[in-house]
Amino acid sequence: MELHILGSGSSGNCYLLKTSTDILVIEAGMKFIEVKKAINFDLSKIVACIVSHEHNDHAKYLKDFINSGIKCLALKEVFEAKGIDTSIGCAKTIRAGGAYKVGKFKIIAFQAFHDVPCVGYLINHRECGSVLFLTDSYTCENTFKGLNHVLIECNFSDAILNDNVERGIVPEALRSRLYQSHMGLYACKEVLSNNDLTDVKNIVLIHLSNDNSNEKQFVEEVQRATGMPVYAAKEGLILNLDKLAY
Repeated sequence: MELHILGSGSSGNCYLLKTSTDILVIEAGMKFIEVKKAINFDLSKIVACIVSHEHNDHAKYLKDFINSGIKCLALKEVFEAKGIDTSIGCAKTIRAGGAYKVGKFKIIAFQAFHDVPCVGYLINHRECGSVLFLTDSYTCENTFKGLNHVLIECNFSDAILNDNVERGIVPEALRSRLYQSHMGLYACKEVLSNNDLTDVKNIVLIHLSNDNSNEKQFVEEVQRATGMPVYAAKEGLILNLDKLAY
């Protein structure tokens, strides 16, 4: 199993979990043509696209997937926001707490905490084991056992954000919104500490802010806190997510 990152951040989010035969797309925030290029235009390998919430950097191109006949899983609010008729066969409405199967992937959606309805995903496949995906959520009320890989938001640090507000780079209103809608470095480390990381092979920090983060610092701090290999998501990054890979 490979993780291909096409984009991670406010300009667009899209992640591919790829086996030799199946591809699961996570988030539809990048242009559909970029997704097609990344899979050599073989749409038959895409078993589904799953989306966390309605904001454009995560769902802007969802309709392109639907129009191409690709099964898409999302909250009803996502389909409504994008003007997609859920009676269409490939538009599958999900709910937090629901369990779903697409191809050989088993997926559980769980409640995330953003400023619009949002979910995280626990994804399981025999090649990669259990993958936690959580973005655009200031906390997580769930804990998970037996994780093998973690993709988790680490959007900002309090110190950088507060300094940017004091210098007038970031409006005070944005600081208030971030605290109630995105996961900062402290919360990210707290969520990780609450979970069983015994079998985790990779931690990938996703959705880093352009202005309010420090990639090197975040990677080093999370690595110290967890003792695990840690990566910052960036366009073009490819990681081995095999269950036994270190």
